[in-house]
Amino acid sequence: MRISYGSARFLNLISSGPLLDIKTVYTMFGERCVFDCAYCTQAKTSKSSTDMLSRIVWPVFDLERIVDALKNADGVKRICLQVVSTPSVEKEAFDFIQKVKTLNIPISVSVRITSFEMAKKWFDHSIERLGMATDVVDEKLYEIYRGGKFKNHVKLVKKIANNFPGLVTTHVIVGLGESERQMVEFIQEMYDSKVSVGLFAFTPIRGTKLENKSRPAFESYRRIQISHYLIKNGLSRVDDFEFSKDGEIIRYGFEPAGVPQSAFETSGCPNCTRPYYNEKPGETSYNLFKSKV
Repeated sequence: MRISYGSARFLNLISSGPLLDIKTVYTMFGERCVFDCAYCTQAKTSKSSTDMLSRIVWPVFDLERIVDALKNADGVKRICLQVVSTPSVEKEAFDFIQKVKTLNIPISVSVRITSFEMAKKWFDHSIERLGMATDVVDEKLYEIYRGGKFKNHVKLVKKIANNFPGLVTTHVIVGLGESERQMVEFIQEMYDSKVSVGLFAFTPIRGTKLENKSRPAFESYRRIQISHYLIKNGLSRVDDFEFSKDGEIIRYGFEPAGVPQSAFETSGCPNCTRPYYNEKPGETSYNLFKSKV
């Protein structure tokens, strides 16, 4: 099975690379998805390497070796399964969950859910949280870049969240052609539905359909992070925001005197880090994370 390079380093499965303060260990199951998201390295028609997800390399290790490393590790707060939609992937992931659930470490799964029954199956296999990526918040671009109907997806997310309150996360990618207003309105809709939101910045990866598309401006991404922080913590609502005619955020309704660093850290499930998922080492980070002390 695969594990992210940073997680492998944290678990001492490899000895090279920076040792970061990673609270979540990220694993990956399956490769070369049956779906064809335009921005994804694992998309059906992607020409990217199969050992990548976003810009991260995911080396292969024996399952038992990873399980043993988790048993001997200190400081792991969560195990996250990135599930690529491929045949037999559920069985592989369920086998892994069976082996690690006795460690009493919360388990999250990020997987493309297409029905309520599918979601229930994952919860029946002892996961704590379910990640249902939305990625694209513009309705028309959702159909072009991700495939399927945006409204149907949102309806399903809300239905599952209603049945598993507080246990559903959705992920969005900033910079796929949506306006800032569309993004923060979606974020508000999700928190109103008791769904947590994970923010990521679009990252062009060689071999994907969108490899030549530009990344979002840092200033725009920071405005959305601040908006997310205010909405998540009930300090402001999008109804009170002010926008330009192009949908850019001008005012947040409630204007904070200061914003904590946590507002700019990777968001999603508790203890999510995903270092270097959006940027190369040495660059300004879209999502901040802490180095290991």
